[in-house]
Amino acid sequence: PIDEVSKTVNVISGQEMRERADFSLVESLRSIPGFRIQQLGGFGRTANIKTRGLRNQDTAVLIDGVRLRDASAITGDATPFLSDLTLTSVSSVEVLRGSGSSLYGTNAIGGTVNFITPNPKASPNGQLSYAAGGLGLQRFRGNFSDGTRDGKFGFNIALARTAYTKGIDGNDDAFNTNFQSRLLFQPTANTNISGRFFVSDAYVRLNSNPDTFGTPPATNRGIIDAAAGVNLVPDADDPDAVQKSQFFLGHVSLTQILRPDMSFTANYSGLRTSRKNENGLLGVGFQSASTSVFDGIIQTANAAINWTPSNQDIKFGYEFEHEKFGNEGFTPSGSGNFDTRVTQQSSTLFARDLVSLFDDRLQIAGGFRAQVFGLGTPRFSLANAPYSGVAVSDIPAAVTFDGAASYFFRSSGTKLRAHVGTGYRVPSLYERFGTFFSSFGTPRFVALGDPGLKPERSIAYDGGIEQSIAGDRVRLSAVYFYTQLTNTIGYGNIVPDIGTTTRPFGGYINQKGGIARGGEFSGRFAPTASTELFGSYTLTKSLQRQPQVTGSGVIETLGIPEHQFTLVATQRFERFWVNFDLLVSSSYLAPIFSNSTFSTYVYRFDGNRRGDLTAGYTFKLKNDKFDLRLFGTLENVFDNGYYENGFRTAGRNGRVGLSFGF
Repeated sequence: PIDEVSKTVNVISGQEMRERADFSLVESLRSIPGFRIQQLGGFGRTANIKTRGLRNQDTAVLIDGVRLRDASAITGDATPFLSDLTLTSVSSVEVLRGSGSSLYGTNAIGGTVNFITPNPKASPNGQLSYAAGGLGLQRFRGNFSDGTRDGKFGFNIALARTAYTKGIDGNDDAFNTNFQSRLLFQPTANTNISGRFFVSDAYVRLNSNPDTFGTPPATNRGIIDAAAGVNLVPDADDPDAVQKSQFFLGHVSLTQILRPDMSFTANYSGLRTSRKNENGLLGVGFQSASTSVFDGIIQTANAAINWTPSNQDIKFGYEFEHEKFGNEGFTPSGSGNFDTRVTQQSSTLFARDLVSLFDDRLQIAGGFRAQVFGLGTPRFSLANAPYSGVAVSDIPAAVTFDGAASYFFRSSGTKLRAHVGTGYRVPSLYERFGTFFSSFGTPRFVALGDPGLKPERSIAYDGGIEQSIAGDRVRLSAVYFYTQLTNTIGYGNIVPDIGTTTRPFGGYINQKGGIARGGEFSGRFAPTASTELFGSYTLTKSLQRQPQVTGSGVIETLGIPEHQFTLVATQRFERFWVNFDLLVSSSYLAPIFSNSTFSTYVYRFDGNRRGDLTAGYTFKLKNDKFDLRLFGTLENVFDNGYYENGFRTAGRNGRVGLSFGF
């Protein structure tokens, strides 16, 4: 139960997502304290999660507890596919704020998001829905579930198709199809076998990147206040730039109860990702034709024993993971073509213990994870090989610890909690062997990576208080957090060669990281059974040891607003409901590359002021056997003009929908 968790956890229920009429994961996460959600343009464009003032790659994403990350991504995380995760069939989303590397491995430095799909039900049931609206939106979703009454077998399937035929500038086509299924088989009372898969297929037309306008300053030192049409050109239409992306995630699990206080679990998951970026000669500014293909495969197998003696919950096990990175580059003439293939494997021992004392008022949790790595022999094309003759070695082992404690005073309804954890992120295979397409001279694809990179490491602390008032109708929370990135991987403009391989455009290097600290304050109010309010305020101070943009002198972390406020208000009137979702943030900094000076400048952008209003009515049919739900959403009700890193976002627009359940 969440009330007995010693760490900072939020749960977004399926009902909350329905009442807000969300249809993508990133939409649902906006109200979480300490979470900064960015999407560079409209639906289907690059989205990212910044947790507690940290970077995109510091948040792990799971589907039913299985890691979702792209082995071919720049930082080896889930960012390339975040915008492709629509709410096709989801029961809840669990969010851990704080370090989770000892539980979930790489990338879980700042937080973890777990997308949980529903269990099959014992009788036929399902839902069909359709929505349409501004920007050329059309969305279809259907799901069906069935199972035997004795619970020995059950399944569910779900399909969603989301299409924007216009988008923000009228040419921002984006199409997304998600298909998922879950099977459950229980041959005996002590044996449970389950399988599930998640498939995504997406297409999106891309715009050119934002650019400086007019004559930029003589140097890039300092900060420029962004003003579109004065010193900034927002993203512009690029008719022949597209991205196609797919992923398939399959998972099989076996749970065997050995005795009343002990069980054995074995899991296998396979994840295949593919991204293809195509660009032609059309579009603003200088354009060159090229195609880049990124493929990734991650296979994971683990086994664990779970033992629950009196007042304890102990779990320990072993995990094996194998990942493969593939990168191909193509030019119209074929003279600059190349391909790279790299594999890596790891072995992990993990353990955790949860202890409950004093009638469950005191909760103590501890975790440990040790992971060792082995690198396969890289393979390059015979022509234009960017890392020929480079000696490679294995990544150093990663060892992480985690500890948390909480105490609940029942008489006053007060809970105190504290959490400390070390974190790590394995250098991605792209950071070790990645390349950059250059239209200036040869070779066309030049090296950016460093095969000798070491893992990123961090340490994080957080502590807080929770207060329940008025029979739990009011719940207040205050949390202080501090994270230090002791060792990180950054990008340098001037970097050493890798053997005989030059890196004329810079590349990835190990460097010291920064710190992020602040406070998260939230309150949930339920004055009546039909009224619910949730509000949060986050203060974040995030600083780097050295500027992220060389020469700027700016050590504030880019993309992080210092202040952020969220509000979610829901009022229900029997079968009618209305919901208002508000996000307000202070200004933030972002890098803008100038195609006129070939320099990067730091711009200050105004904060977000977005409010969404949703209302709906549910008709009960055939003695409640069926239901018909009408709903509508008005997005950005204040028509706030807002830029994400110089990319335009949607103004005021609406959508309506109809859902039939049985």
